[in-house]
Amino acid sequence: MPWEIQYVPEKETLVVAATGAVSDEEARDLTGRAITLLTENHATRVLGDCCGMQSGPSFGVVYWLVNDYSNRGVPKQIRIAVVHAGSPQAAEFAHFYETVCFNRQYEVKAFRDRTAAEAWLYLDAAA
Repeated sequence: MPWEIQYVPEKETLVVAATGAVSDEEARDLTGRAITLLTENHATRVLGDCCGMQSGPSFGVVYWLVNDYSNRGVPKQIRIAVVHAGSPQAAEFAHFYETVCFNRQYEVKAFRDRTAAEAWLYLDAAA
């Protein structure tokens, strides 16, 4: 799975993009690296671009990774937008992630469109 992580300082945003098939181990590695950059840079937002993902990690791994966010220093004030490819499988995966995060009191929303995701992500940025 090729992936890319970039911190955009002027937007206090971590942009994470994954393509191809994402294994459980790759999801753990990517999540660990993202959390490290998030906390090092005090980012307030994350844009997860999953449009290029062909398949994701198991739901169990997603559940446990999110369950461990607070132990790994992910602040509750973070806002995360996830953009998915739109297929029924991608939508189901994104909405599962959204629900698990919601249950852990993280503000996450799944989108089909990157423009809508960015609009939501920066909704309060001008305030």
